[in-house]
Amino acid sequence: MANDAGDRMIARRIGEALERCGDAALGGAPASEVAYRWLSHGFTDVEEIEDWLAARCFQPDRAHELERAGFTPAQAALRTAAGRGGYEDTVAFKVASGDLTLEEARRVVTSDFWNS
Repeated sequence: MANDAGDRMIARRIGEALERCGDAALGGAPASEVAYRWLSHGFTDVEEIEDWLAARCFQPDRAHELERAGFTPAQAALRTAAGRGGYEDTVAFKVASGDLTLEEARRVVTSDFWNS
């Protein structure tokens, strides 16, 4: 039971972070429902979720995909015009939108590292 109470507390805190981001993070769904999506993808640290949201990665499955590919939220927050769509946004947002592949994202992050 203590674990259930802990999960509810974490979900509430995640929901609050999502609400601060508004509809981009909620997509019209209740904050509690979206919070449990983040939990189901293994995200339990509210600060880490806030970092992904700050990187404009609003979908937990995409954050999980980026994380598994070795990206940090800070790397995913880099702005780029690379990829499709003819616009500039963060690596995370463009990957989540399907306008940047993980391979392209890796080149952006690597290029930023070597040029800094």
